[in-house]
Amino acid sequence: MSAANTPAETAYPPAFTAWKAVGVLLILYALSMMDRQIVSLMVGDLKHDLALSDFQISLLQGFSFALLYSVLGLPFGMAVDRLPRRYVIFFGVLLWAGAATACGLAQNFPQLLAARTLVGAGEAALAPAAYSILADMFPKRRLTFALSIYTIGATIGSGASVMLGGVLLHFARNGVTLPILGEVHAWRFAFLATGAPGLLLAFLIFLIPEPKRGARAAADGRSTWADVFTFISAHWRFFACHVVGFSCIMGMSYARMSWAPAFLMRHFGWPVDRVGMVQGSFDLVLGLATFLTTGQLVDWLMRKGVTDAHFRYYVVGSIVALVGGVGGFLAPNIYLYFLGMAFTSVPLNMAAIAASAIQTVTPANLRGRVSALYLMVVALFAMTVGPSTVGLLTDRVFHDPLKVHLSLVTTFAILAPIALAAFWLGLAPMRRAVASAEFTDAR
Repeated sequence: MSAANTPAETAYPPAFTAWKAVGVLLILYALSMMDRQIVSLMVGDLKHDLALSDFQISLLQGFSFALLYSVLGLPFGMAVDRLPRRYVIFFGVLLWAGAATACGLAQNFPQLLAARTLVGAGEAALAPAAYSILADMFPKRRLTFALSIYTIGATIGSGASVMLGGVLLHFARNGVTLPILGEVHAWRFAFLATGAPGLLLAFLIFLIPEPKRGARAAADGRSTWADVFTFISAHWRFFACHVVGFSCIMGMSYARMSWAPAFLMRHFGWPVDRVGMVQGSFDLVLGLATFLTTGQLVDWLMRKGVTDAHFRYYVVGSIVALVGGVGGFLAPNIYLYFLGMAFTSVPLNMAAIAASAIQTVTPANLRGRVSALYLMVVALFAMTVGPSTVGLLTDRVFHDPLKVHLSLVTTFAILAPIALAAFWLGLAPMRRAVASAEFTDAR
């Protein structure tokens, strides 16, 4: 697991420094996912206190977050390529933590929607900067595993948001009295308790050094947006298949994360604290196991010369997501539901493999902006279409909150086959893109 142990890799920092960076970025990623996903446990409270529909809830879970997350990813991506990346991350954490805290002060739907939008704006800074930093700290043959450890933060944050959110909502179910604010409802208290710590945790980023950028980035100087689009157009088949495939995978992931707690409460009658503890623990354990194994598997395949390993993995993974997702949400009992979700969780934890594929084929001086473009398109689709499709189907097609499981089944049945086709068609384009990147690096 050393970050640098061959003569060709002496430009990378010492292993301890590289893995410390992974640890710090993991913590910040976990924080971001906690602030992002906690709404999934508040569906009942928000519908009651603010008189919201399922579709409005889906906007808070997806569209509001994705709007500025996608748009601001581009300027943040440019900043990543040109400015110290630690400061880009620091500013982003302060912004999203402040906005997450402000969610607890919102008095109506428009105010809460605006605050959630600013959460997405701040979080847009983290991923492009983290991908760029880690790509300059780890050689390609170890990058997927390093990114897998970093993206464990998503699992920890999502699990913690459900577990901690359930505890907080249960603890404050009759309201909590706070200094200055007075008595606040449970959902407000949960927003405040999970958002405010980020204002201090933002300073963790200064525990790691700013890594030296790749040699080619230094030689090329400041590349332009024209260089970015020239590079993408040269490999457009790879990028088209990558974006379509991972948009669908992420769409299923966000649909499940956003509505699985509501499904358990509505379909099986579980209380919020039980949902939080069981679903959160389940997601945490499955996510850790997935990220620790799949990243190593893809890296092993790459070392064996399978240069389309990222896409080949998801040819199989798309089928697994379809069978596990449809079967799980149609399951007649809770045990079969969790069995289906166990299979589905493996391919839906996709952030590391998707990011690694981009970093593997992209020159160092373009990584921030190419990553930002990828996140803009994929996140806007996935965070909007995933949760909102479920909410819209429940409200307008099935006309029954208790049929949310049918909305989830329909969403999986649409998105999984599209993902399968995209990854299958992308196998050859990925092999060509990787070969081109290796030739460029050799020069």
